[in-house]
Amino acid sequence: MQELQNRLIQELDGLIAYLRKYEEQTWSSTFANIQQLIDNGDRRGLDALKNMCGGMGSFTDLVICQMNGHKIEKEEEDYANKELMRLGSLVFMTADILSRELNKK
Repeated sequence: MQELQNRLIQELDGLIAYLRKYEEQTWSSTFANIQQLIDNGDRRGLDALKNMCGGMGSFTDLVICQMNGHKIEKEEEDYANKELMRLGSLVFMTADILSRELNKK
């Protein structure tokens, strides 16, 4: 269980750093707050991650691009968004696995 929690924290580190690279302040702060909850063993962090994957204004709606005010070259946008979704998917998948393991107890 601790191994999954540590993996999730590391994956969140990567996602947060990636968001900050493009100066995406809102989502990097949101994930940093969630990371702190998870690091403290607070299940509200996992619940918050579950609620971020759907509906208007959710994380999956985020597009890194110049038009949205991000610090990025136009030709990098496609790759940047594919990588963003890859990093996000890792976080959400690990959070789901950890949540299921905790629910078994």
